[in-house]
Amino acid sequence: MLIGIDGGGTKTALVLAEENGRLLNTVKGLGSNPADIGLEECENRLRSELDELLRGFGGRDAAVDSVYAGIAGSANERTKAAVGEILRRLLPNARRVDNGSDAFNALYGEAEEGIALIAGTGSSAFVLTKDGSHQVGGWGYLVDDAGSGFRVGADALKAAYRSYDGRGEKTKLEELCARRLELPLGEAIPRIYEGGKRYIATFAFSVLEAAHAGDAIAEEIISDAANALADHLRACLRFVSARPAVAVVSGGLIENDEILERVRAALGAQKNDVQLVRPDVVPVYGALVKAARNAGVPIAETFRESFKATPRK
Repeated sequence: MLIGIDGGGTKTALVLAEENGRLLNTVKGLGSNPADIGLEECENRLRSELDELLRGFGGRDAAVDSVYAGIAGSANERTKAAVGEILRRLLPNARRVDNGSDAFNALYGEAEEGIALIAGTGSSAFVLTKDGSHQVGGWGYLVDDAGSGFRVGADALKAAYRSYDGRGEKTKLEELCARRLELPLGEAIPRIYEGGKRYIATFAFSVLEAAHAGDAIAEEIISDAANALADHLRACLRFVSARPAVAVVSGGLIENDEILERVRAALGAQKNDVQLVRPDVVPVYGALVKAARNAGVPIAETFRESFKATPRK
């Protein structure tokens, strides 16, 4: 049996499968990012989720062939090692236990080497080659989050309030942001700050709506984001010799068709150097593929089809 785990900040997906990719059980749980919840709570949540996943299959003492967990917050070696120790405690009879950052889960499902470009609430890119991995961007909203949903949303709100104050150009974002807030701008600041980063990122879709209406400021915000994400890809290409380099994209912002096409266009002359791929399977599939590869299981196309064909909870 194989176990794949995709652990993010808001949710964790776990799958138990046979070596041919056929799913035996699936579980969805709370986020498991130790940077957000601490290692102790990360272990508590994974214990509960693994108990549910392996119920009826021998429990956590089962002799699982291979486990791979891509967990958010595990890009640094110290946290990666700590999460690895947690997994070995929770699954004492697992023959192979491996873990890393969730950033690579989607990539593992498409290629053994390449780029993972993430543009959701935050933005980052990671490169995986036979020589190791490299991070590009992803330094957080206080330092650099260009191309992220949060940055686009924050820029939208900034433009809306400047328009509202008369300190900036008039923009349709003033009307659209107020509509999304369901409050006049002058009364909405508490709601914005209480909502935090994820809430602010939702205003990226107001920017797209304004750009479609011909708003010049919204168009500039979207163009800046697309150029920033294209810059991530250009920086990643330094580490990848294959052309075109596979670049798997994920995250709520870049999963929008228009944003993806704008990033492709922003690559300009280098657009043929990158094969942008939006997976047709969920990221936990990539974690399962990594677990299978670690066990020496050949990944045929039937593996993917078996995974997709099995009903999930």
